[in-house]
Amino acid sequence: MLAVMMRNPAQWLFLLTSVTLAYLVLPPFFFILHTSLVTDRGLQAGSFTIQHFANIIDSLGDVKTLLSNSMIFSIGSAGIALVYGTSLAWLAERSNAPFRKLAYVSAYVSFAIPGIIKVVGWIMLLGPKAGILNAPAVAWTGQPFFNIFSMSGMILIESFLWIPIVFLLMSTPFRSMDPSLEEAATTAGSSGWQVFRRVTFPLAIPSVLAVLILTFIRSLEAFEIPALIGIPAGVEVLTTKIYLQIKGGLIPKYGEASAYSIILIAIVGLGLIPYYRITSKTYKFTTISGKNFRPNRIELGKWRPLGAFLMLALPLLQFLPIVAIAWSSFLPFAQVPSRKALSMLTLNNYATAFADSSIIRSVLNSLTVSISSATVAIIITFFAAWLIVRASIKSRWLLDQMAMLPLVFPGIVMGIAILKMYLILPVPVYGTIWILVLAFIARYLPYGIRFSHSALLSLHKELEEGATTSGASWFQMVRHVVVPLIMPALLAGWIYIFLITFKELSIALLLYSPGSQVVAVTIWELWDNGHVGELAAFSLIITIGTVMVGSIFLNIAHRYGLQD
Repeated sequence: MLAVMMRNPAQWLFLLTSVTLAYLVLPPFFFILHTSLVTDRGLQAGSFTIQHFANIIDSLGDVKTLLSNSMIFSIGSAGIALVYGTSLAWLAERSNAPFRKLAYVSAYVSFAIPGIIKVVGWIMLLGPKAGILNAPAVAWTGQPFFNIFSMSGMILIESFLWIPIVFLLMSTPFRSMDPSLEEAATTAGSSGWQVFRRVTFPLAIPSVLAVLILTFIRSLEAFEIPALIGIPAGVEVLTTKIYLQIKGGLIPKYGEASAYSIILIAIVGLGLIPYYRITSKTYKFTTISGKNFRPNRIELGKWRPLGAFLMLALPLLQFLPIVAIAWSSFLPFAQVPSRKALSMLTLNNYATAFADSSIIRSVLNSLTVSISSATVAIIITFFAAWLIVRASIKSRWLLDQMAMLPLVFPGIVMGIAILKMYLILPVPVYGTIWILVLAFIARYLPYGIRFSHSALLSLHKELEEGATTSGASWFQMVRHVVVPLIMPALLAGWIYIFLITFKELSIALLLYSPGSQVVAVTIWELWDNGHVGELAAFSLIITIGTVMVGSIFLNIAHRYGLQD
């Protein structure tokens, strides 16, 4: 068999990769659908039923409120993030606004900070009674400056988390847009606003729509903010409804949770259809080619201070919650800054947090899970991408479809699907960290395939043909030619998946068992148990560590042109 594999490695690699991808992505979809259509318990357990969907229909009023909340939350946060993030991208790429580099650095670095830490930091800032920013307003007027525990609070904080991503995504189209088109419009007598409205913005429409849909979908799938802010505020969305069906009572309601999951998958899937249609037709808006292209920058004149303020607001919004976390980490209990509070500063929270063996274990678990998930995902998607780009196998498109399928699975849904899958399959991973590894690999395959696919497209086939003509085997060619040449992209993809899995909460919250907690789950438990000081100390150290890893990703992205 080995001799046959050496003679025709592509065929065997295609078979092995197809089987691996099919195992990772198809069973979760089957099990979530199966669980929604069978009876949970009792004498009829396991028999076919549509009762779970009937129960949802019977509570139609509650479902309408649930869907309405989900739509308002997603559209509102996506809209704010799009407007501000796009404005920042235009200022950074097409104007002479100061602090552009600072905005880029803060956007990249903020990506590395776990979302749950940012949310906790904003609660410390804008809590209605003890929030650092609200306390003076309560003391003066009896009313908080802003109550974070509301729908508007959820929308605002979610948009803060997405503004850096929108900024980075929208920078590319503004950077690559031919300024001669705008110059022609100006020469024809158009004002600056008319040029932007009739030339600049229409050319950016595909990117704007794609980013809007993507942000909407990811906000629809969001869990940290709906859970930490929405549940205490009494505002339920689909993700928290699914979570509460599993964790909100003595007996998990897997059937109804799966039925709600099917609804969420359907909405996400419908949202991805226009996204793919828009992104597949961006060639119609191509405006530049050749090597002599040089973008111009618009002089802001009297508006330059406003541009500076908008650019500085981005790092401020990202690091204000970290400042709140840092402040709380040195205090025995939460309180606003004051002379009295300064006299109470202590390192006891750090000593207590890192003397706890469960906290140390969660860090080791997270490192093991994230390193394993990122490594395996990159290896699988590298081989899949090579087959898609290089192999002459007719059905190779199936690999791309299977690798991208997890995009329709929100994290909370993937958690339920993997949970049910390994409760039934005789694979001894339930209750261990390895169930998290399998879940993360499946969930983040689409990101790995995009990094590997893009890198291989930029590598000319003649380099591989030259190696094989010189007598190298297929495996030698891959090891000594392909992998070294695309290593920057593979490393960037590895770090990207490592950071995402390290801060992932929704999947881990459903799959962890005592002893298999990861960092995000430990922070959740510390917050849930009211250990704010220990949480702050632990979170600050974790933030410093993830920011260091994120800085490596930033350096690789800039050095090898991967930021686009």
